[in-house]
Amino acid sequence: MSSSKTNIFITGATGYIGGSVFQRLIQHPIAANFNITALIRSPEKAKFVRENFPMNVVEGSNADLDKLTDLSERADIILNIADSDDLAAANAIMQGLKQRHEKTRVKPTLIHTSGTGFLVDDARGMFATDKIYHGSKPEEIENGIPDNALHRNVDLAVIDADRKGWLRGLIISPPTIFGIGSGPLYDSGLVNKHSLQIPLLIKISLARGRGAGVVGEGKSIWNHVHIDDVANSYIVLLDAVLKNLMRSHMQGRRQGGPGKAFVQLGLAKSAKLVPFTEPEAELQKYIGSLFMGYLALGSNARGWAEQIHALGWKPKYTTTDLFVNIKPEVQAHVPAKKPLIRRVALKFQQIFH
Repeated sequence: MSSSKTNIFITGATGYIGGSVFQRLIQHPIAANFNITALIRSPEKAKFVRENFPMNVVEGSNADLDKLTDLSERADIILNIADSDDLAAANAIMQGLKQRHEKTRVKPTLIHTSGTGFLVDDARGMFATDKIYHGSKPEEIENGIPDNALHRNVDLAVIDADRKGWLRGLIISPPTIFGIGSGPLYDSGLVNKHSLQIPLLIKISLARGRGAGVVGEGKSIWNHVHIDDVANSYIVLLDAVLKNLMRSHMQGRRQGGPGKAFVQLGLAKSAKLVPFTEPEAELQKYIGSLFMGYLALGSNARGWAEQIHALGWKPKYTTTDLFVNIKPEVQAHVPAKKPLIRRVALKFQQIFH
């Protein structure tokens, strides 16, 4: 590899978020100055990327810790978008960056993907919170978030490494993401086009067959952001690194969107929200985890991303776009059967256990 180029290593390049970031990365105005390497688990996906995109492809997964360390040691910048809760993989990546720093005395950069799940409460859809965390006030998170919060163990490891001075640790924490992934990578049919929370609600509602569901009174609030705006935020942050150196909705309103779509598509007679009358039984039945059901569909998680805005990030999509997006999401999941729900549930269970 030419030393004049910036070596970028990306994990999760064929995932929902990572795919959008990856497509922007290879279309970057100075992409010719990048040596991009992607670790891809599926041989089929690896073959497609290798044949269609100008980058280095290594087959492997987060379980290949030695491979993660080796690839990380070669990187100037890492975009870790594969799994926000895999501490072993994160440590392997950071070990590689530490070795790079020891050899070159140059501080590499880790852009790590977390999520706003660490902000959640136990509202169960019954109340909204006025508490908003601010990206420009790290002390709010440091002093107000317990170490055992969701995603927090990996975030703290990144923060610790940054403080020790052998890498620059930057954490992106997207809230509820909406929008269907688009572009050549998604058009291949090999990459997941859908997020988790909104499709999860749709799948549960379809499986239950009683119209659009809602947890509690639907009063809890999460921020939301379109997948394209999320991907752009990574590029804004990357550009800031190369120069050396997320909007808000009420869950009940969001969950009213599927109700209208259900009526328009002939899946329900009324757009009225239908509460989970026996949430303990229903969430357990359709998701496999009562805790995850309340967390994903009934909690509050509010924050303002002032720091990425200050770097020039200007999200294009609004709350109106969120509701416009719900109908195509419902259409995409009408054929969904329970195994699809279980796959989503399995992801959450892996996080919690």
